[in-house]
Amino acid sequence: MKRIYFLLPDAPAAEQLVNEFRGRGFSDSEMHLVASNSAKLENVPEADPVEQSDLGPALKRGTAIGGTTGLLAGLVAVSIPTGGLALGGGALLAITAAGTGVGTFAAALVGAGMSDKEVADCEQAIKNGRILMMLDVPDDQVDEYRSLVQRQHPEVDVRDTVTKNPSPPA
Repeated sequence: MKRIYFLLPDAPAAEQLVNEFRGRGFSDSEMHLVASNSAKLENVPEADPVEQSDLGPALKRGTAIGGTTGLLAGLVAVSIPTGGLALGGGALLAITAAGTGVGTFAAALVGAGMSDKEVADCEQAIKNGRILMMLDVPDDQVDEYRSLVQRQHPEVDVRDTVTKNPSPPA
């Protein structure tokens, strides 16, 4: 899944776009809106703190880095003679799993405290009354939905697209 960011001019534009995406089969779990407290949004899916943080991408990075580090440490531990202690595949698996767990946990702590880059970049516009919409789309449909919004809503600022992780439940 990929996430597309749209910076919308006001609440009516946000509600209209949400309804259009609902009509195209998107669920509320695939749309997330960030607005100031003064915005009068009704019947739209607001982004929760996890959606506004860097938690998903951080978890992905932490798992990859921790798993790789654990695997390398396990390979080193298995290949070095340890005074009569025989280490095999089980030890390699355990060390890799431990590294993955530590990397994921550390990344979660860091990622939960960091704002999503795109949300942070739009913070001033949000304070000024604009609304940030995040839409999760299949990888092969990113260009289709970006073009659709640009054609039908030229007033909308289509922002960057980043990989979303983890994928929403099916």
